[in-house]
Amino acid sequence: MNDPEAKAKWVLETKGISGIPAESLITIADSEGIRHKYNDYPEDLWDGMLLYKGEKKAILINTHKGNTGKHNFTFAHELGHYFMKHPPNYAKNGQSGFRCTSEDMEKEQRPREAEANRFAAELLMPRDQFQLDMVGAPLDFGLINGLSNRYMVSKHACSNRILQLTCFPCIAVRTKSNQITGWSSSRAAKGFLRKLDILPEGTAAQKAIVNKWGQEDFVECDAGKWLVRAVPGSKIYECTHIHVKSGTAMTILK
Repeated sequence: MNDPEAKAKWVLETKGISGIPAESLITIADSEGIRHKYNDYPEDLWDGMLLYKGEKKAILINTHKGNTGKHNFTFAHELGHYFMKHPPNYAKNGQSGFRCTSEDMEKEQRPREAEANRFAAELLMPRDQFQLDMVGAPLDFGLINGLSNRYMVSKHACSNRILQLTCFPCIAVRTKSNQITGWSSSRAAKGFLRKLDILPEGTAAQKAIVNKWGQEDFVECDAGKWLVRAVPGSKIYECTHIHVKSGTAMTILK
C-alpha cells in the first residue's frame, strides 16, 4: 500500500480511531511501540524526529516552534514516515531516522516529505469527515479558524486541506512582513498566481501588513497585480489576517 491517503485510512480503521484523530496520536504511537517525547529544543532547527535504534523507536517533537496544532501535524508527519516505511535519511551515533524541519514539510522538495504530509493530512483531517464540515460554508478565515480548532491542527495545515478539497478557485498566500514565504492553491486555481517574492504594491494585503491591521472582510482587488491571467467577467476578492506577534500573515484570494 504505497498511497499515503489509503495508508492513513487503513491506520484509522485498524486502530479503531473515531472522533477527532489528533486526540489519538499517542494511542497510535503506543500501539506500535513508538516512544514519544515533547520538549523544548531552542538551539535545534528541526521540528520533529523519528528515530530508530535497534528495535527501539521514538518520535521527538520540538515544542520551541509553533503551537499545539503544528505539533500535532508534525507528530502525524513522523508517523507517516513510519507507516509508509520510508528508508531513513539520517544516521548518527547508532541511531537512524528522520530529522524534519519546517522547510522540509512546507516546501516538500523531497518526495518522501510530500508523502508524509499527505498521510498526516488524511490522518488528522479525514477526507469524508472534513468535507462534510466544509459543506455550505464559504472559504474565509471563519471557516479556517473553526476547522483548525475542531481538528486541532494549525491554520496553515487546515487552509491547505480546504484548498485540496474545494472545487472553487482560490489561493492562500503566506507572508512574513512583506516577503512571500509560500502559497497554496485549489486545483481550479493552479497556474493562475504570478511568481512573486513580495506582496504586490497597492494591494489591500500590502496595505494591511504595512499598517499592521487585518481586514474584516473581503474586498475586490486588481486581479492583474496577483494573477498571470484573469478570468473574463470574474471578480477577484482578497482578505488578509495578520499574526502581529510573529509578523506573519495569510491572504486569501478567491
